[in-house]
Formats: sequence, structure tokens, C-alpha cells
Amino acid sequence: MKAKKLKIHVKTSKFSIPIPALRFSTLRWISKMAFKYGPSKIRKGHRVQSGKPGMDAILENITPQDIEMILEHLEQEEPFELVNIDTLDENQEKVRVKIYTV
Repeated sequence: MKAKKLKIHVKTSKFSIPIPALRFSTLRWISKMAFKYGPSKIRKGHRVQSGKPGMDAILENITPQDIEMILEHLEQEEPFELVNIDTLDENQEKVRVKIYTV
């Protein structure tokens, strides 16, 4: 069975964000809109202050074709978990983030 959707789950001790599973076609549309209306600030020389070295270069150089290729590869795989993070926030409260295909 091939993956059809991407699911993001974020939960803290105080709240949970109910993000529905998104179809890959929806993610393609969102990425096209983001590239159409978003990167103009990055391309005009405004720096993204990510706080991580190299992240600015990635955001400046990523193309819609790169996103399309990533989504195609995810869609061809069996469902699997991409991210599973259990950590503590600045108040020492538990935070859980999971990203997986379904």
C-alpha cells in the first residue's frame, strides 16, 4: 500500500493541535502557492533569521521542483514515520511532535 497523506501531530501538556492528514495533492498546491506568493522577500535579499547556519541557504535555493520530487518520493513509499520527537520545552513540560505518512 502506497502512502496517500502526510499527518502532523503536535501535543504539549496544555494543548494539542488537531491538524488533519493532508493529501499529497493538497501539499503540492500549498507549496505552489507558497512559492508563488512567499519567496519574493527571500529573493529580494531579506534574510530569514532561522538561527541555524545553512538554513538560510536552503530556503534561498529550494525550488518548486525540489518540493515536487520530495513529495513524489514520499508518495511512492509505504507509510512510515518521518519524525518522532519527545522533548521538554523551556518550562520543562513534555512536547511531542510526530510527522508520518498514512
